[in-house]
Amino acid sequence: SRPRSFVFLLAFLFSGCAGLPQRAPVDNPSATWQSRQSQLARLDVWDLRARLALRTDEQGAHASLRWVRDRERHRMNLAGPFGGGRVRLTYDRNGAELRDAGGETFRGASMQQLLLRATGWNLPIEGLNYWVLGMPDPGVPARSTLDEWGRLKLLEQLGWDIEFIEYVQAGEYELPKLVFIRHKQRDKSDSEIEARLAIETWEVRNSVARAVAQK
Repeated sequence: SRPRSFVFLLAFLFSGCAGLPQRAPVDNPSATWQSRQSQLARLDVWDLRARLALRTDEQGAHASLRWVRDRERHRMNLAGPFGGGRVRLTYDRNGAELRDAGGETFRGASMQQLLLRATGWNLPIEGLNYWVLGMPDPGVPARSTLDEWGRLKLLEQLGWDIEFIEYVQAGEYELPKLVFIRHKQRDKSDSEIEARLAIETWEVRNSVARAVAQK
């Protein structure tokens, strides 16, 4: 069973979050999803602020997160007990860089590798780049389930199970607000990880819209 402190942490993370008002289901969720995918695939400039809770069988942690994407460039700031302080990750066509709380800088091929090296947490950042938008990584096989409104409800990809709990409107986009991801243990060298992402603010900038969605 989950530690009581972790349950309380989740209640704190997800309290006070208001999503989209209830509305009638769409007539054809599959067709709506195809249109949504095309729309989301063009969204490559955004800024989100969120709270992140992590748990394994042995430990739990939480952090605040700010993730800014500007086409091929990414900047991710993590602050809090997670990682023992403040961690800054950046990525562009030249590779990834991490600066830890002590000011030490590390470089590598991916943000995921650097975060694992610095904090011990193995998060699927390359997949999350798509999952936070409510879409699968288009270059990787996936299994998905849609909800009544033609949005992703469940996704299996890269060895992770992703559940989209709630969405919020940001301009012309419906974007995830609450996301649960889980990596199940597949062998003795593997570990089970759960992550809960509560997105507090979405800011979207492109040629079509600039919008802010807040709780």
